[in-house]
Amino acid sequence: MNQDSNPEKFSLDWRIALGFGLSLLWVTGGMLYLSFIVGLDNFIHLPTADIGSFLEGAFAPLAFLWLVIGHFMQQKEISANTKAIGIQERSARRLEMHAQRDSFFKLQLLVEEQLGAIAAFLFMTVAGPDGSGAISAEDFARERAGAADMDSNWFVRKLVALAVENRQDPEAMHNIFFGTELRVKHSENFVRTFRKLLQAAEAVDTDDMVRDALLNGSPSGILYRIILMTEGEELIDTLLGMSNEPGSGRPMRPGSSV
Repeated sequence: MNQDSNPEKFSLDWRIALGFGLSLLWVTGGMLYLSFIVGLDNFIHLPTADIGSFLEGAFAPLAFLWLVIGHFMQQKEISANTKAIGIQERSARRLEMHAQRDSFFKLQLLVEEQLGAIAAFLFMTVAGPDGSGAISAEDFARERAGAADMDSNWFVRKLVALAVENRQDPEAMHNIFFGTELRVKHSENFVRTFRKLLQAAEAVDTDDMVRDALLNGSPSGILYRIILMTEGEELIDTLLGMSNEPGSGRPMRPGSSV
């Protein structure tokens, strides 16, 4: 195995290297001073107190030098630890955000099933025996069972299609969603439930991508906006991208009351 492939290599900090170099230079200078100026024999025969004073003065600069080096090394270690803590905090926030988004997407599936059920009852009041009679109670039960197993947005799309068919008739549009007290109840329940889903999306989505996808790309979001626009001034053609004349009316802001 090639030894150079080992990523862990010994690295000496330049401060330590400088300290060793200056210490060696200082000790060497001191030895030369004792050998050629003071004389080793004279130094050895000095009183103990004088030798201690000499050594204290000689090594005091070295002690100060290593004190300064230790201070800077400690600052470097603190800076590295602070950076590591910052990285860990950002990683923890990302993990928390991912966990919140995973929880939101699980919640979204449950809420979409609830919205699909609300849309089913609303569609039944419009096209069922108590409405236009276009669908029988047996057919409704069969379609609702299939939607529960396969597609929770089945009746949401049917209501969107029904709104598109009647988009040129404001009275018919109002009748679909607010024609009876029961339809008003279902429509308001749909808007209230979807609005809560939007609020949950805003809590976990810092760049509004999930919220925009729900509001502008999902069947439930389109039906939500259609219900809000039914009593507004913006034409449904503008919402569906079918109008060639922008600014056909003042858009009703999503989130406003029905």
